[in-house]
Amino acid sequence: MVRASVLLIVVCSCGCASLTPEGGRVQVFQAPLDRQPSDRQMPSGCRLLATTPQHPMNELDLKGQKDPFRAERNAAGTIGGNALLVLTRETMARRDLECPGSSPITDCPPSVGAWFDVQIATYACTPDALQGLQDVAREPRIPSPALTR
Repeated sequence: MVRASVLLIVVCSCGCASLTPEGGRVQVFQAPLDRQPSDRQMPSGCRLLATTPQHPMNELDLKGQKDPFRAERNAAGTIGGNALLVLTRETMARRDLECPGSSPITDCPPSVGAWFDVQIATYACTPDALQGLQDVAREPRIPSPALTR
């Protein structure tokens, strides 16, 4: 029972982690996972540092938080990254009849909404490459713009 309590405290505190100064310098860009790799590649001024395996993430976690990738931003900053490319693909649409797709998921408690496969790549980009990414981004996303190429 004590182990379960300690694990719960660790999980809760990780979920509430604040953004470090290094993580605050990491920008987040988003692109569809199901596009061809050549259609979602980062500019030549960006060097890949790390990738995560694809993992499932629900819509509430993905879109219902102000900064859903705070922990990943902190980790990227620690290894010298300054950009995250978040690749997403919807795997299961919303199933709650009382929560239509036109409603923000935050208006639909207790539903977690649709499910997505998510893969995150960490990059170290030159200032010019980062500026170019910001210039092509069309859909603003908190805390950073989405990559839409």
